[in-house]
Amino acid sequence: MRVDIAIIGGGIAGLSCAAYLAPRASVIVIEAEPTLGYHATGRSAAIHTECYGAELIRRLSLASRSYFVDRDEPLGTPLPVLFVAAHDNTDAVENLYNAYHPLVPTIQRLSPEEVTALAPVILPRMTSGGILEPGGLNLDVHGILTSFATTARNHGCRILTGSRVSEITRNPSGWWMRAGDRDLTAGTIVNAAGPWGDAVATMAGIEPLGLTPFKRSAFTFDPGVPAGDWPFVVDAAEQWYMKPEGPHVLGSAASEIPQAPSDARPDEIDIALGIERINESTTLAIRSIKSQWAGLRTFTPDRTPAAGYDEEGGGGGFFWLVGQGGYGIHTSPALGATAAGLLLDGSVPENVARYGVTAEMLHPGRFR
Repeated sequence: MRVDIAIIGGGIAGLSCAAYLAPRASVIVIEAEPTLGYHATGRSAAIHTECYGAELIRRLSLASRSYFVDRDEPLGTPLPVLFVAAHDNTDAVENLYNAYHPLVPTIQRLSPEEVTALAPVILPRMTSGGILEPGGLNLDVHGILTSFATTARNHGCRILTGSRVSEITRNPSGWWMRAGDRDLTAGTIVNAAGPWGDAVATMAGIEPLGLTPFKRSAFTFDPGVPAGDWPFVVDAAEQWYMKPEGPHVLGSAASEIPQAPSDARPDEIDIALGIERINESTTLAIRSIKSQWAGLRTFTPDRTPAAGYDEEGGGGGFFWLVGQGGYGIHTSPALGATAAGLLLDGSVPENVARYGVTAEMLHPGRFR
């Protein structure tokens, strides 16, 4: 079987790219696991915020919002984001406001009393104030992933699951690869393999970028009080976060624990740390949890995504789409469209470029 473009990785990165490529090229998506979005994609807290991460991440988030909301059935529901400064972190509110306000002028400074009004389990004596992002969204991860996969399939893209790539060889017309029990050839490979991105590159004879996967554990608990109208609450120093999750609350220590690419399992010590940090910062007294899980968040050396042809890839042979970190879901429309634009046109699409995103910001050559 031969296609124009083979995408290795059936998570949010690979499927969003396929959705924008398929109307204009023959595409196949190859996923090692039996289901799509099995690893990081399916284990995300799934919040759309324009006030989180490096400036490039925030610009991609701005460019992605319309995909989630401008449709008959929105893929996100309103959920304000509240950044809370600890009582002894007195400079945090002003620092965050100055960092985020230029791109998100709707954010608001909050006093300790205003923080408590939104999150009653944080008493005024526990905080020096906060920043409210009123336009946050609670994203439907399954719906987003399905929307990309459906669009890709409707335009002829074939999606293989349970097909781990075990060999890649360059040939005169592009690439040959072994995926499960199939032989495939493609003019271009898109490496959207997440934590396994460097391993895929090495298999293809391409120099790795130096990706680092970090494990983060999360858990749900019974707050003991009504929490359905709470915002998504993030510690300003990113030491913990929590959000309403049905009748329960999702919590995490927001840790970054280096780990080799794998099917991540929850870390009991990290779970305990999350409980401790939330208990210390609120009036909650979490003693037991309802569920727990973990996922890998993979970063490039500068913690922003890489999207572009590898300079060693023969000027069109090997394309990187990796390093989304913890931002993959809420930047996926913009990054998927950008990857397709760079692959087919050599440029960032206008609807993303107008938010200040350039090809140079994403180019993997910056790590060479």
